[in-house]
Amino acid sequence: MAGPQSPAEPPPELDLSPYEGYWVALVRGQVAGVGRTADAARRMARHVRPREEPVVILVRHMPPPDE
Repeated sequence: MAGPQSPAEPPPELDLSPYEGYWVALVRGQVAGVGRTADAARRMARHVRPREEPVVILVRHMPPPDE
């Protein structure tokens, strides 16, 4: 059953700005691993949460919103 958002997108309330430019592995909507490569982030997440499959995304730089 699919949720309201794609599994490759983090929940909107999750602030990933500290990880800009890094790969992040998410498990159940929480950061489980971080690395300079997708494989490094996945390995870290699998070490921390061995029974769960992480979703790995690249956190790109986002300019601040215009105010």
